[in-house]
Amino acid sequence: MFANNQVPFSQASLLTDLYERGAPQRMSTLAQTFDVAPRTVTALVDGLERRGLVQRAPDPDDRRAVLVGVTDKGNALMQEIEWGRQALADELVNGLTRDERVEFARLLNKLRPAPKSEKGSQA
Repeated sequence: MFANNQVPFSQASLLTDLYERGAPQRMSTLAQTFDVAPRTVTALVDGLERRGLVQRAPDPDDRRAVLVGVTDKGNALMQEIEWGRQALADELVNGLTRDERVEFARLLNKLRPAPKSEKGSQA
């Protein structure tokens, strides 16, 4: 879906994370979330900002920090992608019974990677 909009995967991941959080995030928080150097987040945000999908703003609680938030254009893109994903999902499961859909959803959730905070706690 992002490929149609020519947004590289790494930028798409960052945009998706910001969109799902629903609130601007500090650049340092994003670097920790993605386990990358701050300069990597800066480069990703630069690309998204050039496309008008995110914007930077000073953090009112810490003037040294910068917040990154999704713009109206970024929100519109994410909604378009969500609709496309939903249409694709509907098409994929169209021929499945209710029980098969439940099992399919269970298997998909099993495949979903654990958030970074959960990975460290697994033994």
